Amino acid sequence: MPAAIPHESLTRAVRTAFGASTTIVAADALFGDASSRRYVRMRLTGGSAPATAVAMLMGVEQRFGPGGDEFGGGVRSEELPFVNVARWLAARGLTPPTIHYDSSHDAATTDSLLVLEDLGDTTLWAAASARPGEAGELFARAVDLLAALQTAGARGADPGCIAFGRRFDGALARWELEHFVEHGIETRHGRRLPEVERRGLLEELAPLVAPFEDGDRVLVHRDFMAWNIHVQGVRLRLIDFQDALLGPDAYDLAALLTDRTTATLIGPALEAELIDRFRRARAAAGLPVAGDVAGRYRACALHRALKVIGRFYFLEQVLGKPGYLAYLPSVYAVARRMLAALPGFAGTQARLAVHVPELAAGRP
Repeated sequence: MPAAIPHESLTRAVRTAFGASTTIVAADALFGDASSRRYVRMRLTGGSAPATAVAMLMGVEQRFGPGGDEFGGGVRSEELPFVNVARWLAARGLTPPTIHYDSSHDAATTDSLLVLEDLGDTTLWAAASARPGEAGELFARAVDLLAALQTAGARGADPGCIAFGRRFDGALARWELEHFVEHGIETRHGRRLPEVERRGLLEELAPLVAPFEDGDRVLVHRDFMAWNIHVQGVRLRLIDFQDALLGPDAYDLAALLTDRTTATLIGPALEAELIDRFRRARAAAGLPVAGDVAGRYRACALHRALKVIGRFYFLEQVLGKPGYLAYLPSVYAVARRMLAALPGFAGTQARLAVHVPELAAGRP
């Protein structure tokens, strides 16, 4: 059963943010994400309040990762990562929602919530799905935003922003592959693999770690997908950036172009065009990408797909959060396509398919 909306806490928050005469006319729960955060859209009147605002209600985080040290830096912050990263993004015009109220700065309350600007319901995915003829243009704008994010990160590294002290490095990349084996295979089938088979699979997947260990580090959103980018007229707005860190240049590009059912909007020709657009946008900003970015893109896309497979089994079968396995057919399709596109992975694909038949070559 969904948790009740904390109306008294919300009332305190909006009156602190917008004035004592502010009234909540209606409060409706919104679909959340895989974390324990919850979201409520509030219709407001009175004071200096906007027509609507969104409350982010903090819960006890149950990360799928190994905790605070997962980023390779053991970074600690006295404020919420969302608030910390939002400040850095906003200072550089990178379009996070405005934070109207942060309860952690209010000594008069024990509430745990943020009041945020309401960005509406039109995600990049929703806009492109409603206007498929404009999908290329919309995703091109997202690629430009990604290039701007990486450029700002290269030119404005800030020790006060926790993203610059966290790394998506080889250790975390290997851990995510282990997460896939543990849950995408072992949890799914209800038994642990023999150690020799487990070790052999991880050794065959080890080349996917290379992008996380080699090359320059850039600022990575970590979940730069069409569901986390909102469209407001000509503006694109970012959400869900609290896990930002330093990592491979192709990771966010892979997340954008290969997430869930993105393939229904982006075919191979458009995908190649958008990869090239990313390359050209970075070069135009004076930060050309080095080496084989398309190869790194494919490796990151496969790595991410395998991680997601493991995570969705973890969420549904370990944490008991229903619905995630329904997303997997499209994720398996991404993994199959990338396995076929990466040199030297034919044997790996066959070995994976023994345990994950959906990854077999030739499956529709």
